[in-house]
Amino acid sequence: MAVPEISEFSYGFALTNELVRWAELSAAPIFPSLIEEGGPTGGFDVKLDRPGAPLYLQFKRSECMFRRSAREWKAVTAAGGDLALPYYRFAITEALKSDQHELLLELDNAPNLVFYAAPRFHEISEINAAWQAEAVSARSVFVAPSQVGSLDEERHSVAFDGMQTWVCTEPRQMQALTSRDLLEKIQGALTQDDRPLGERLQEIAEDLRAAEVRGRNRAEAKRQDAERRREDARAALPGQSDGIGDDFYPGAVIRGERALTRTAIDFRALEAPEPRPPIIRERDGVSPERRLMSIMADEAARVFDAQLVFVQPRES
Repeated sequence: MAVPEISEFSYGFALTNELVRWAELSAAPIFPSLIEEGGPTGGFDVKLDRPGAPLYLQFKRSECMFRRSAREWKAVTAAGGDLALPYYRFAITEALKSDQHELLLELDNAPNLVFYAAPRFHEISEINAAWQAEAVSARSVFVAPSQVGSLDEERHSVAFDGMQTWVCTEPRQMQALTSRDLLEKIQGALTQDDRPLGERLQEIAEDLRAAEVRGRNRAEAKRQDAERRREDARAALPGQSDGIGDDFYPGAVIRGERALTRTAIDFRALEAPEPRPPIIRERDGVSPERRLMSIMADEAARVFDAQLVFVQPRES
């Protein structure tokens, strides 16, 4: 495995700046602090009197895998699939560690455009070359959380080569988008709803907040289900205290009279804390719409770990 030399911040910076320069669209990343301070790149190039669609991107680093001993390659091959070497992969945070994927799943509903974005490169020299060639987006993949689907408590990753994309541990092929596919999807979203962005802004903000509530509820339901399975598994084996103890895990494999166990999990400790309201400073000359965009960008980053970008048709 080649450890990525590129941080998520560096990749996100390069990709976002390239999206802004797309010829077919106007793309404006929203940065809360810059809106609060009246900065010219803080979303002030958003045209509220023109159509617009929200794009949420969660940036991922890609690990480059070279060997047939790599976990995803073995799993895909065993399932009869094909994954060319070398390939890239990025991890999706396990459900027991974070609600993040479940939150993104709930956000991934029209008119929202929600994607994991990951590069087909991992070295500093490669991102420099892509930046100079304006090919960062062309050398990236975009994976909708809905393509990944809801996941269990195990470790999961997305693996991709030049042609195919798989979600693992239990491998399943899925559809990832190229930069051209993403551009077409954005253009389709703008065609479906051509109302001025100013008229839609409150709706988009309310949907963002509702997605958080749904995502938290979904994650809590999964935790409760895992706890029920844990209790059912213990109750199904009465008297086996030497094999089924307090450290029994729902995914443990039963072999004979004993179980392979994992570290005990305190499910109550995994409950999501109440979200804190964003701190948005009042600034003279900043309109309510701009302040609302600032709040939305803060929520996207803080709750969903995503960069909010408003995409609009470029003015002729």
